Order: sequence, then structure tokens, then C-alpha cells
Amino acid sequence: MKLTVVTSDLTVIKDNEAYIVADLSHLDKNIHAIQWQDTTGEIEYLDSTPNLVINDITPYNQCVTDWETAKAKYISDNTPTEVESEAAFKSYRNSLLSESDWTQLPDNKLSDTKKTEWQTYRQSLRDITSGISSVTDVENITWPTKPS
Repeated sequence: MKLTVVTSDLTVIKDNEAYIVADLSHLDKNIHAIQWQDTTGEIEYLDSTPNLVINDITPYNQCVTDWETAKAKYISDNTPTEVESEAAFKSYRNSLLSESDWTQLPDNKLSDTKKTEWQTYRQSLRDITSGISSVTDVENITWPTKPS
């Protein structure tokens, strides 16, 4: 595991993934940063205290717990609800229908074959919601291909 803790900005970086944590007051006030790579690390101090080499990350495991909590909160805060996902899906589907409205106008200059292809495409877009029962289905939908 690679771990970096920067106390001044409440940043904990674990395996190159950074999150701002709520609190690092459990650390010594003189610590500027903690650097850890697999089996060894270093404590950097705010004053002129020389850096301290460490061979045990256990005293700083709370920083990993803080990182996990911050990550879970970030994911929770940034995951759309089922209603939001459904609304985004329908909005996208409706935009595809709107973009192809011109193909159904009587003066569109498309051949009858092309017009039928566009009608089939548009009907597929309208029917696409019939097979969806959950947000997971929405995220894995296979959209129909526009006629060329």
C-alpha cells in the first residue's frame, strides 16, 4: 500500500487515490506529512525536527479509515438516484428522437427505404423503455444504431 497524508489540507492519498477527510486531529500537531510505501515510510514535521523513518504504519491506520469514510461519502454524494438516472436516460432518448424528427417530414428528400430505416430506428428508441426494470438496466442499455 502507498499512503500519503498531508495534514495541512486534510488530504489522504491511498494508492494514488486522494480524498479530503473530515479530521486529522488524532495526529501529532507537529506532523506535516506521512509518506508510506509498502513496508517503510517517513514522517515529515512542521518544525526543524528531522524526518522520522517508520517501519510500522499501524499507529496511522486511522488515516486509512478516514480515507475509506471520505471515499464512501464521495461515492454516495456523486451517485445519481434511480429517479435522476431514469430522467437522464429519458432526456437522452428524447434528444435522439428530436434530432431525427426531420426524417419524418414529407419534404425530407429521403428515399422510401431510408425513411423506413429512420422510422424503425425511431420506433426502437420509443420501445427501448419497455425492457427496462431498474437503473442497472438503464446503465447497460444497447442503443439502436442510427441509419446512415
